[in-house]
Amino acid sequence: MRLKLWRQTHEHTLAEMAGILAIENARTYQRYEDGENRADAPLVERILAATEGAVSLDDLHQQRLDWLRANKPEAFNTGAPADTPLMMEAACR
Repeated sequence: MRLKLWRQTHEHTLAEMAGILAIENARTYQRYEDGENRADAPLVERILAATEGAVSLDDLHQQRLDWLRANKPEAFNTGAPADTPLMMEAACR
């Protein structure tokens, strides 16, 4: 489940979610929700705990990939074959 959908389903505001996850402000939280920012391990753990696993690491990863594809498509156009370590590493981010 996407973080935004979880928040909306549970009727939390952006500011409330920022507080729950110990993020400095609502806009910063929104960047994580949109995939613009990549969550570090401690934040991922807080998201998993707050959502009781409804939002998974895979969900967060997919949201980040979707944002990158929409906003930084050049990150996926390295010219290297898809099975090279560079492309495999990019796919894991």
